[in-house]
Amino acid sequence: MIVEKMFERATKTELCTVLVLLALSLAIYTFYGNLQTYLRSVLLSLRLTGPPSVPLLGNCLLVTEKDLMRKWAAKAFDLYGSLVRVWVLLFPFFAVLQPEDLQVILSSKKHTNKVFFYRLMHNFLGDGLITSSGSKWSDHRRLIQPAFHLSLLEKFIDTFVDASQSLYENLDASAAGTEINIAKYVNSCVLDILNEAVLGVPVRKKGDQLVNMEESPFRQGKLMMPRRFTHPWLLLDGIYHWTKMASDELNQKKRLNDFTRQMIQRRRLIHKSSNNNNERKCLLDYMIEISDSNPHFGEEDIVNEACTFMLAGQDSVGAAVAFTLFLLAQNPDCQERCHLELEQIFDSSNRAPSMGDLREMRYMEMCIKEALRLYPSVPLIARKLGEEVRLGNHTLPAGSNIFICPYATHRLAHIYPDPEKFQPERFSPENSEHRHPYAFIPFSAGPRYCIGNRFAIMEIKTIVSRLLRSFQLLPVPGKTTFEATFRITLRASGGLWVRLKPRDHPITAH
Repeated sequence: MIVEKMFERATKTELCTVLVLLALSLAIYTFYGNLQTYLRSVLLSLRLTGPPSVPLLGNCLLVTEKDLMRKWAAKAFDLYGSLVRVWVLLFPFFAVLQPEDLQVILSSKKHTNKVFFYRLMHNFLGDGLITSSGSKWSDHRRLIQPAFHLSLLEKFIDTFVDASQSLYENLDASAAGTEINIAKYVNSCVLDILNEAVLGVPVRKKGDQLVNMEESPFRQGKLMMPRRFTHPWLLLDGIYHWTKMASDELNQKKRLNDFTRQMIQRRRLIHKSSNNNNERKCLLDYMIEISDSNPHFGEEDIVNEACTFMLAGQDSVGAAVAFTLFLLAQNPDCQERCHLELEQIFDSSNRAPSMGDLREMRYMEMCIKEALRLYPSVPLIARKLGEEVRLGNHTLPAGSNIFICPYATHRLAHIYPDPEKFQPERFSPENSEHRHPYAFIPFSAGPRYCIGNRFAIMEIKTIVSRLLRSFQLLPVPGKTTFEATFRITLRASGGLWVRLKPRDHPITAH
């Protein structure tokens, strides 16, 4: 009897050991592809320093720290140097901080593949330009890139103007003179822009019988990826698949896909109609044209890319606009320079901005770039090395997983003295001329730089200029600082508070 119990206990122990080894093997394959790369990466990590880790979980719990960006990212270079070891469970990743090293990785087409983290967003974003890799990414990028040519982007300015005017009217009616969290209002404006620019639902057109944008799933939904890091066993799809979170995420994806297909059908019907001359062209239209002439870009691809533009464009641009407005409220001299620049451009006219006007907003662009330096909308990017890379005294094996942290690189004091200070002059032509091109990467860089970067800058300029022409932005006592939190995109814990003071001669209409 005792022997049988010992045998049974031993069998259970062996079974647990086998299961652990199988899970470890699956994880090694997921993270690295093969054992040799994993072992070489472990050996390299043992020679590097990084944030303190805990057994088994590594540094996964860092994402739960509210002051992650200020405490770790901002100080990473001073604490650990230009190459930092970060543990994800039992697996080392390498954070690269120096612009010269970043150029080696980001400028090469051999390192364009995303790490497995991006697969965790497939249930939310779909398999679009942000999450895809390899030939699918390069083919889609080549096909979609022409839609973002400046000559076509100019046609979206009217959309930016209409949404900005709606934002002004909303603020003037309900928020002028009061303390407001500007981020909430800006996010609605950005969503209005995306609804029209991507899906073709006009900002100013109400009561569309074919679609109710108030019920749009793009107004809802929650990315589960951050929570999976706080429960690292959920990083393994085989386990995550059985959870309620996975079910909720898949249901959200279905709602997004079904809604987007409805929008595609709507655009096809509009273009078959004889009364479509006044319709502004949207990104769906361009992608439908691509699909009609390219059999390898089907409706599923349109859905994935449209969802990517809608979801990625909301938080990133919304955050950039809100951070810019907040920082201008805290820096009245910079705000006044922006306003004087706008007065020179528009000469007291109430006309809407043109492409030429947006180009003339040079000091405002410096302010926007400085806001993006301090608070890049996407503070963390990841890549997988396609071949061995030599960085300084260290050789990173092919297959290594890399973290790129714009939030940290943008705070390198030897590049940006007094890095926490808001100084738009850093981005004057003379101060930018000799700065390393990979020292400022809010839109990434190289082959995988953000395809919508110029679209975003034009959008931000239009919104910010519209508000500054009618309001003076004032700080709110007691709410002049905030804690930047990392939730895939950068956010301000507690909101971004300002007070709006109508100008003596505000622009009330375009």
